Amino acid sequence: MLQSTIGTVVSVSLRPDTGVPKFPQPEIRVGQYGIEGDFHAGTINKHKKAGSPEPNHRQLTVVAREVLDAVNERLGTDLGPGSIGENILVEGLGDLSDLAVGDVLRIGPEVALRVTTQNTPCATLSVYHKDIVEALIGVRGVTTVVESQGSVKPGDAVALVAVPR
Repeated sequence: MLQSTIGTVVSVSLRPDTGVPKFPQPEIRVGQYGIEGDFHAGTINKHKKAGSPEPNHRQLTVVAREVLDAVNERLGTDLGPGSIGENILVEGLGDLSDLAVGDVLRIGPEVALRVTTQNTPCATLSVYHKDIVEALIGVRGVTTVVESQGSVKPGDAVALVAVPR
């Protein structure tokens, strides 16, 4: 549930190859097609296995710290920043489940990310706990594409600009 329209960046993470966790960084550079140096950046969806290539609508992922805290409590895990494959961990916006396609997250003074979908938890996360996929259904954050480029670091403000519903 959405608690506020203003939050804070807790952590920023990337990973040059597929898998979890992503690795926390002191700062990331958001380029035209995602985080520079991250596996998910680019124009083509790297998760599509067969058929013709499709555009990348998951250039970055954003997850709520509140979700990590709740999953850790529920499952007795110790998931930290980057654990569930997020690029940006935020707090103060609730679990992000109320965000809709087209909503925009403005992060710091430069970056804007447009929500493309709610992020479905994948089986890769089962390395942490057999019930983690079920625990994250509906609250694994959002996938986004880049609207404006720049740098993001922990402590940056996050503002939600919701599309009219």
